Order: sequence, then structure tokens, then C-alpha cells
Amino acid sequence: MRTLCFWFGIAAAFLCGLAEPAWGYAVLCVLSVVQLALLRAPGASVFLLLHYATVLTYFSIAPAMQIADDVFFWDAGVISAPAHSQALTLLLLYMAGVELARLGMPEPLVQHFPARTPPSEPQMAGVAHPVLLLLSGILAAFAALFIRPDLNFIARGDVGGNEPGVPIDFIFYSTLPKLVVLMCFVALAIHALRHRTVWSWVSAGFALVLSAVAANPVNTPRQILLIGLLPLLIHLLGRGRRWTLALLLFGAIAGLGPVLNLVSRGSFWGETLTTFPYSQDFDAMFIVAGILERSPDPELGWGRYLLSAFSFFLPRDLKLYPDFDPLGWPSILGNFSQANLSLPPFTTAFLDFGLAGPVLFGLAISACARYLDKLVDPRGAVSGSYLCALVLLAAYVPFMRGPILGWGPFAASGVIAAAFAGILSSRFRRPRPAAAPYVPGMT
Repeated sequence: MRTLCFWFGIAAAFLCGLAEPAWGYAVLCVLSVVQLALLRAPGASVFLLLHYATVLTYFSIAPAMQIADDVFFWDAGVISAPAHSQALTLLLLYMAGVELARLGMPEPLVQHFPARTPPSEPQMAGVAHPVLLLLSGILAAFAALFIRPDLNFIARGDVGGNEPGVPIDFIFYSTLPKLVVLMCFVALAIHALRHRTVWSWVSAGFALVLSAVAANPVNTPRQILLIGLLPLLIHLLGRGRRWTLALLLFGAIAGLGPVLNLVSRGSFWGETLTTFPYSQDFDAMFIVAGILERSPDPELGWGRYLLSAFSFFLPRDLKLYPDFDPLGWPSILGNFSQANLSLPPFTTAFLDFGLAGPVLFGLAISACARYLDKLVDPRGAVSGSYLCALVLLAAYVPFMRGPILGWGPFAASGVIAAAFAGILSSRFRRPRPAAAPYVPGMT
């Protein structure tokens, strides 16, 4: 039923998009809501839940409103309808690839994956030593302040891109310390929810205070909050209260995101409340359409565009294929007033492999997410693999928004922090004694 509904909705969105792009995005909005409703079973894919919540927020409602009102960003003017239709086609091809990877998978039933552990089933081990996590959080949060204070609380924009070691410095002295503290809080919060002792709640609360100080939401990019705190929501709500998770994700991005944007960077970027709800946080498909309309047809990269984007952590002179950067083309820089543009990765795949690129890219992403879905078990022990799976699923939200260059340091720091917190959570955990096997006739 869900699969049939999806393919019907994709066809309807494509046909409506050819006639009027705003109608195509409106159909995509309805399709996303319906898919979220059909994914309400606790055993269904957490990745697909996040996928459709992200599409609903960034790629359906916002473009439909912008196109209907002829809104434009970055002094680029109004984009033509054919360019918007082509941009919508790329998005639909990517979504088709995501669903193709799911063909043949059985639809889970509600009773196959209970949201809560039955009372008769013993709770899995939580965190071995909360003190180790708290100490590591304290060190990570405040040691970097004294080592590189110029990078620790950097917001957004130019981080000194002419320096060769900036990507590594930005990861280790800015994003990683904050995310270590946030992941320690996530581990301790899971521990407290399972054991419900006074000490577990106190340690989780203390870790929350540390994370609030370290993350500094006013000056820190929101990707840190997404990748650091969304894992806890996925753990709590991803298998059970799925509507709540989707609504929280939608509300946080559609409402809280632009508000934080205005509070933290309003004076720097010249934003005012008159732009709301047409915030620059929702310009992704506008940029895609603008690039398709105003740049010449580039040669196929055959993977070089993606390799260039994913080599964000290398020094500039060692970066793979630095010339294959669509946002650096003269035709793009000459048509947009803003150089820090967002390019969704399925567009980069299109530049590499043509129309097959978004399909193949969605297929690969969804195939990897099938493995992550298997790891997300709220009944399992807190470990590095479990926390890394939560982080990678959470990182999908800013990953879809793009660009990869802006997303990469946060995702890399989140995975490192999750692995670190997971090692501290499980390294010194004492195994539970195995229960004696039951022998009939024994009393």
C-alpha cells in the first residue's frame, strides 16, 4: 500500500510540475504527509521517517510558496518555470532511488517491534561509568577554549579558508568538543531513562548543563544541535511515537531554525522579520533551479564533483578535483550575491552522472540506511555502534539541505564523538551474569 501510494504520488508530482512547478511541489507536500502517516508502525524504517519529514520541511512547502509568490533570494531575480520544473525532477528522481532500495522489503507490523521493553524482559546494560562521561565532557568542552579560542565559538561564514589546515582545525577545535559533550549527554540521558535512579538523573542533568554551555546555541551553527541532540529524539520517539518525532523535526526546522537565524546572525547577514517565512534556510531548491538556468551545461564529472565535495577535510592544495566545484563557477558567482550557497547532494550527483545520478545516489544512501535501521534498537546497550547509527541518521537532515562542504565537518565530528562516548559507555561495562538454563523437573 505504501509503495503503491509513493509511485502514484511521484507520477502525479512530476506531471503537475511540468504544468506548474508550484503545483508539483504542493503534490510533493501531500505525498510526504501521506508517507509519514503510512510509516506510523513502530517497526517501519526510521530513515524513511526522517527522509519524508526533511522533504516536507525543506523541499515541498517552502518552494511551493516561493514560486507562487515570485520570491527570490541573493539578488538572483525570479527563476523561470522550466528551471523550477527541472529542479523538481531531480528531487523526484532522488526520492525514487531512495524507494527503489526498499523494494521487496516486507512491511513490518506493529506487534513485531514493541515500542517499549516488556516488563518481564530484563533491561539491557546502560552506561558503565557515568563519571567518565562527565569528565570527558568537561575536558572536551573547555580545553579547546584555551587551545584555540578563535575557532571554538565561530558561527558561520569565512573561517579563514586561505589557511591550509582550517578544515582539520575546525573539526578538532570547534565542532568536535561541542559534539563530544552533547553525545555524552545523550548516552547519560539514555542511561537515566533506563535505570531511573537519582544518581542517573543527576548525572544526565549535569551533562545537559555542560552541553548547553559548550554548544552555545546563539553562536554555534544549528547543525551541531541537530547532529548532537536529534539522536536522543530518535532514540526516544523513532520507534514508538513517530508522529511526535516528525512534528518536532518539522517545527524545529520550519519555526525555530529561522528564528535562531535571525537572533544569531541577523545583524551580520542583514536579515529582517519581513523575509519570514521566506527565510534563506529554505533556499535550497531555488539555488538548484538558479544553477540549472544560469550556468552552461557542464561536462559530466563521473564522480569528480562528489569526490571534490566529500574531500572537505583535506587541505585546500590537496583537495580532490578542486576545479569541480559548481558553486565556484564564474557564471554562478556572477549571478548570486551570496557565495555561501547550499547545493543539495543529489544535484551534485546529477552533475556527475546526468539524470541517472540522483537515482543512483538515492539508491546508495537508502541501501546504507537499511543497515543503520537495523542498528537502531532502543532496547540495545549503549555502545559506539548504536550512537554512531543515531548520529548518522540525524546527520541526514542537514545532509539533504546541503552543501556537503558545510555538512561534512559536523557529521565527521558527530561520528567521532559518538564513537568516543560509546567506547566510554561500554569499555568498562561488567557483563550481566547469565541466567541458569531451565531444566524440566528441577525446582
